[in-house]
Amino acid sequence: MAMIAVSLLFFAASLLFPGLGQPADSGRLEHLPIKVTVINDLTNEQISYSTTVVEEGVMFGALNQLQVDTNMKFNFKYSVHNSFGLYLESVNGLAGSDQDQTYWELLSEKAGVVTPLEAGIGCYQPERDETLILRFTTWAKK
Repeated sequence: MAMIAVSLLFFAASLLFPGLGQPADSGRLEHLPIKVTVINDLTNEQISYSTTVVEEGVMFGALNQLQVDTNMKFNFKYSVHNSFGLYLESVNGLAGSDQDQTYWELLSEKAGVVTPLEAGIGCYQPERDETLILRFTTWAKK
């Protein structure tokens, strides 16, 4: 429980002090251009945003930067899972639901090839000119 509290405090502090938690030489790290595309499979809506991520930075930082860049027109919420770390809960006010069998799928598009991410928002490191796709979708009943 103490680790969760410390993690949450660190993330809250990183939102207030953007450089917190970055490498000591982060001032020399390049800001890489990326895109974030939000797709809602249920309504066929799609919106794309441009932002940057610091070289060696993670998706969580890019999403936070995007909130700042868009003056909160893009926003997201997350939770901290005890075993798996940060979990994307909602994007632009739309949350996944166990009852409705909906969730946010994390994808990457590089050179026209779309693949599922093998890491979550707290670990995935975007690359220059990559498109991160946040797709609201459903899973099939078994």
